[in-house]
Amino acid sequence: MQLERDAFLCRGGIKMASHAGLVYVLKTKYGYVNEKGEFVENIEEAQKIDFMQFGFGPSAYEVYKRLGYKNEKLMNEDIEFHTVIPSYDSRLGTIENLYQLMGYNYRASCMSAAEDFRRFNLYLYQNFRDYEKVMHKKVLEFYRKRETFDSINNFDLYVIPNRDSYQSGEGKVDCFYSEIGEIYCYSLPLKNLHLETYFSIDQNWNQIQNAGLLEYMKQKLKGKEETKIYGVKQDEDLRVYMQYPDTNLITYINECIRDYYSEHEMHITRMFGSYILLGKESGKLKALKATPIPIQYCPLMIKLLKEVGGEVAERLLATLQIEDQEIQTKMMCHLIDEVVIKGGYFDTSRPLNSCEANVLFGASETMSSAFQDGIIDAAVIVSNNLGTIITTNDSNTQGAVKRMTGLFYTSPSKEIIETAKKSGIIPFYPYTATINQLEGVKKAIRLGYKKIAVSVAANDNILHEALKRLETDGITIYKFGLCSTGIDSKTAKIMGENADVIWTCASKNVKEFVEPNAIAQVGIKIPVHIMTEKGFQIVRSHLMRMGFDGSVVRLIKGSEKPVFLNERGKIKVLQKKMLYDCIDCPHPCV
Repeated sequence: MQLERDAFLCRGGIKMASHAGLVYVLKTKYGYVNEKGEFVENIEEAQKIDFMQFGFGPSAYEVYKRLGYKNEKLMNEDIEFHTVIPSYDSRLGTIENLYQLMGYNYRASCMSAAEDFRRFNLYLYQNFRDYEKVMHKKVLEFYRKRETFDSINNFDLYVIPNRDSYQSGEGKVDCFYSEIGEIYCYSLPLKNLHLETYFSIDQNWNQIQNAGLLEYMKQKLKGKEETKIYGVKQDEDLRVYMQYPDTNLITYINECIRDYYSEHEMHITRMFGSYILLGKESGKLKALKATPIPIQYCPLMIKLLKEVGGEVAERLLATLQIEDQEIQTKMMCHLIDEVVIKGGYFDTSRPLNSCEANVLFGASETMSSAFQDGIIDAAVIVSNNLGTIITTNDSNTQGAVKRMTGLFYTSPSKEIIETAKKSGIIPFYPYTATINQLEGVKKAIRLGYKKIAVSVAANDNILHEALKRLETDGITIYKFGLCSTGIDSKTAKIMGENADVIWTCASKNVKEFVEPNAIAQVGIKIPVHIMTEKGFQIVRSHLMRMGFDGSVVRLIKGSEKPVFLNERGKIKVLQKKMLYDCIDCPHPCV
């Protein structure tokens, strides 16, 4: 190859063409192309082509034709370039990288690489191969003095200084050094049920979903030779070690994990303060376990269940008054099976756009009104089979939750994830359906949304303090506290100090620590407490659509605070001191 015919590039003190030295072969779906235009399996038998012969312009198919070859079954998309000898510039970059692996800064590595290129005559490819082996030994000696991160197939893996990991979907990619050079690791946090948070249950149940995942992934990755896979490991994360970070392979790994979790579907929901574990038995979704029911009565739950289940719901609801806890929890599971599951709450083919308001003062209903009035441009909520999602308009906000009451764990579904994307919904964890509202809000901010509503439930209400800290640089966050039955006093205090709108549910601590500090209230059966002027702004939008005349009200704590009530389709405003004790409220409070 004549260096004089190259278009020169100045780099690191050496003048060379960026693709000088590059040799490639033509690779097709039928095999490599040899000098007769035939297809061969062995790359060594393929015709070697000097890059400078054709330059940057033509496609692989055009190069094939210029060489005088012709095969009617070969199309443009069937043929590609495959490098067999890297260019001078690529070789120089490889040397720079080896120096940087040993802690050299960029400038020093460039100067050292340029000097070595001249000194050892690395224009000759065999010289370069020999040099690369020597340098690799030096780099390995450098790392063997350091602490190992892990080992795979008896290769010790070392952390590379100043080499940051980067996000790829729900996981991340890290690069490590080993005796065979750089190895990349894609790691994805696995779901963990943490059932002990909700149930008195053997912690082995926590491993139900992940027990067979490792073997499942090993089987799925067999035959994936496009990128060499060195091994697969599982603990809190699933880790796949590979030759280079192939985007298509990472997507495939994610999809396999999604499908595995979908096949081993599990959910945790809540009703009447009871947590219910749902899972598959013989391929059918069922309620597997429920905690004792802490409250005897909730008007909202009764209303919603009767709307879906009719007489069946009425009969089952009546049985929940039995005091025997074992019988009671069995009946709660039966209620979930017969009314909730059969009512379509977990139907993965359900639509996700809806204008139907299910309750007067619900969180999704309030958010939907705020979308219509331009108060918010995104909402971070939770949905069955989707986990944390970002909704972008009124109909997909209402449709994503419908009559859902509380969701604390869920499993992904490919079908409904596709429905969500078509509906303008952004699933934050499309492969695992993880629930993480704080990260969901951060994602909405990164996507450019400025006016965000977010709902958190039960013990996650402790996140309100962290959510409030995200309100910087023109970001406004409307923070909704939901499903507060049974929360402790610490969480209630954090809600009262940081949330904008709080639903009482049957919470003793919300009544004690939140209600006295509210500046307005909506409803009396299950009071919605407005804690800030910002909270009133978003609630007022919903009240206006329900018949509120928009008159000025005085936002104030104590007995004179305004209370908004629905009376024959109109909103009536009274002072707190004018109200009688509620006779149709959830009880007892816990």
